[in-house]
Amino acid sequence: MRQMMSILQASYGCPVDVEFTANAFPKAGYRINLVQCRPLPILADATLSEMASHIPEQDRVLQASSAIIGRSRSVSIDRVVYIVPSLYGQLPMGDRYALARMIGRVMHPKESPAPETVMLIGPGRWGTQSPSLGIPVSFHEIDRASVLCEVVAMREDLVPDVSLGTHFFNDLVEMDILYVAVFPSRPQDDCNFEFFESCPNRLTELIPEAEPWASVLRVIDIPWSQNDSRRLELHADTHRQNLLCYTTDQT
Repeated sequence: MRQMMSILQASYGCPVDVEFTANAFPKAGYRINLVQCRPLPILADATLSEMASHIPEQDRVLQASSAIIGRSRSVSIDRVVYIVPSLYGQLPMGDRYALARMIGRVMHPKESPAPETVMLIGPGRWGTQSPSLGIPVSFHEIDRASVLCEVVAMREDLVPDVSLGTHFFNDLVEMDILYVAVFPSRPQDDCNFEFFESCPNRLTELIPEAEPWASVLRVIDIPWSQNDSRRLELHADTHRQNLLCYTTDQT
């Protein structure tokens, strides 16, 4: 594998993302077949300070320690579009397609000015063709996202696999969208579901007819009110493979 990756990187002039199969034979060992490969151009990162280690646990709302793809960055989040994993896992398959269309409307609001930095969080695979594995959106429906997060959680009897960004890989690179997978079962990963599910939901304020989806689709704007000085900050270091999203009071 090392030799194959080195040859491909030398040929393309940059790292590559590969998909492969491994076939095992009882007497002849195994054979690896390269299915496809895609260039992985690395955008120049801005100078990034060390991730703050002093952030209290109660202020941390999302953290990941692997599967972070894209340019390192430290940004303030203006809006979070969050799909409640436990409720999404109970939706009939037909409703999951309808919800995907509603997400597209939320991500392309008519309001002006529209929020600049939007983080999209949902269970399983974004862009899947199998709604049992995630959310069947098209890329053009979510192309305004700055951060795309796949959470490996849906319901107690179903833990979905994630795409690791492969459904939209080149689109994510070209649009400079940060991809992250969060594995809540891992010690270094966490998603504060209670936080996202208790924040004020602006969905029906933006789209009144979206009321039937208000329990599963949440639109969270930061700051939460004019009198609230808290911000939501995201620090992602793709070289060290760590990400932290946390609340902070800027007064």
